[in-house]
Amino acid sequence: MKYRADINGLRAVAVAPVVLYHAGFSTISGGFVGVDIFFVISGFLITSDIIDRIENDNFSLVEFYHRRVRRIFPALFAMLAACFVMAWLVMPPGELIAFGKSAIAAALSAANVYFYRNTDYFTAAANSLPLLHTWSLAVEEQFYLLWPLALMILMRWQKPLALGFVLISCVLSIAASQYWLPVNAPFVFYMLPTRAWELLLGGLLALPSVRAFAVNQSQTSAEILALVGLGVIAASLFMIDHDTPFPGIYALAPCLGAAFVIAAGIRHQTLASKALSVSPAAFTGLISYSLYLWHWPLLVFAGIYANRELLLSERVGIVIAALLISALSWRFVERPFRQRRDTARWKWMVPAAASMGVACCLSLVLIKGGGFPGRGPDGGPVVQSVKAESATFQASSCLMRGAAIPTGGKCILGSGNVAPTVVLWGDSHAAHLASSLDEAAKTTGTRVRLITKAGCAPLPEMQMLPSSPMRAGCPAFNAAALQSILADPHISLVILAGRWNTYSGVGGSLLSKDGAWPSPDVSKANFTSAMRDTAAKLAAHGIKTAVVGPAPEPPTDVLICLARASFLKMGDAPCSAMPAGRHWQNNQILANLLPPAVQFIPIVPTLCEAVECPLKSGNNILYLDATHLSRAGGHVIAPLFAKVFSAGNLTASRHQVVP
Repeated sequence: MKYRADINGLRAVAVAPVVLYHAGFSTISGGFVGVDIFFVISGFLITSDIIDRIENDNFSLVEFYHRRVRRIFPALFAMLAACFVMAWLVMPPGELIAFGKSAIAAALSAANVYFYRNTDYFTAAANSLPLLHTWSLAVEEQFYLLWPLALMILMRWQKPLALGFVLISCVLSIAASQYWLPVNAPFVFYMLPTRAWELLLGGLLALPSVRAFAVNQSQTSAEILALVGLGVIAASLFMIDHDTPFPGIYALAPCLGAAFVIAAGIRHQTLASKALSVSPAAFTGLISYSLYLWHWPLLVFAGIYANRELLLSERVGIVIAALLISALSWRFVERPFRQRRDTARWKWMVPAAASMGVACCLSLVLIKGGGFPGRGPDGGPVVQSVKAESATFQASSCLMRGAAIPTGGKCILGSGNVAPTVVLWGDSHAAHLASSLDEAAKTTGTRVRLITKAGCAPLPEMQMLPSSPMRAGCPAFNAAALQSILADPHISLVILAGRWNTYSGVGGSLLSKDGAWPSPDVSKANFTSAMRDTAAKLAAHGIKTAVVGPAPEPPTDVLICLARASFLKMGDAPCSAMPAGRHWQNNQILANLLPPAVQFIPIVPTLCEAVECPLKSGNNILYLDATHLSRAGGHVIAPLFAKVFSAGNLTASRHQVVP
């Protein structure tokens, strides 16, 4: 097929928002949709090439994979080699082990599977994963293991069925994406079955029947189609954000926009195609693959080395550096390997396999070597002790993972043989209060029952979106918890606790009554409704209700921050305190959403001053990670609960919280 400068320009339209989004320029809230545009472009170009070769009786599966290796591997493994060096220099042992695991996945084109199992693309923790971006390469490579064979069968023996097959495959894939989004959003984001439709949409444009239709369109219709396509892409970049249920039907917008632009330029040169063909855009498109490969590791390793959020000037400098490195990578790595006339397949396949093997072996060495602690400390004995505490916390038999609640007198706090009169009910942000309540219960002679499940706020009849396998059992768990509480005649107080920031309109989770994706305002209304209804049901049985305010959440994992500070010999200052303003605001947001009958127990006033919230107190680390309090942090707020347990201290609250 002929060279199309406008498609290189469209690549620039795809890669630039991704880079700016990753660099923290929040104005382009939907910058991540550039990956979806890339999928459509890739599907069109590669399908066009395969069909042309099949029609000319010149297609070979071996030769296809040979070309893919020459296209993908040189720049990828050059980037991986640099990442190994940077990881060795700036990553403490624990992070180096995790890097090694992700490097194996990246080398084997399985990064999407690895990150699906280990991280959420939109969390703060993702900013510490230098190979996170390779998930999209894995999706493409997995698709192209199957797609060429399917095309061979269709174009050679079932050509009349090709259009119907691709259309049906597209519909099934996007239907699966939309259906599973409320059920398992990480799977939908990372995995091939729910992403294949984007590549298939590009492939659809390359089918002879569709190309013929595009060729026959008039200049005017092509102009309109291209302008509409660019307009839809632009709207996607600014209207979609990390709270949008994605990549279900909302991903149709950037993908269809890209498809419109491609289709409009199949025959005609439109105003849009001329604009996309200007030299800066076309050149950015040429280096887009290298730019995509290099920008993210540079941002991540710079953040690790600084051990703080990067300044605007630093982020701008890194983007400029990424452009320069990408241009060099394109000129001296990508282009030479693609243009070499030596086409002996073994001369490419053997080094490719060797590169994969070397990357995997190096990664295994890092893993088996325990991250090579001889390079530098990993936070010292105090950090290691809190890491062990964190592991114990996550493995607790009282922090449930399924839908069943603890039974048989298990998970009781306090001392003595009296029946529990208080229940602590909630998610892991309730469980991390257990040491506080245990301390308070022992000083006041109270017994407390613990009912907690990871990922499940104590909001009966509500579904938490986006869902996941861990959240799937939340409705059943909460229903069982409420029934058990109401059936216990000894209970006089229920304390509800959760990671409220993420449910009250501040974070990325939403509450739904019927499984449909609600707006943030509807989610907030659902939150208040669930609180009111739960308190009313408890009050009907003479049980009072209290809600613990959200714990201040550090900008990064405190233990990782301290490990980096120790490894890089920079002192604990970056990990000792955080600004308090946002946490006071979050506390007040929750207070405003609570119905008047619910007692509010704010913990921010105890953990924070007006300006700062400490992350350490002397040698004591107050957090287990980026959200959960440690036992030392729990000790600080234990007196709050001792007051609550004392007679007469649970009274109506006006829910006003000020610094």
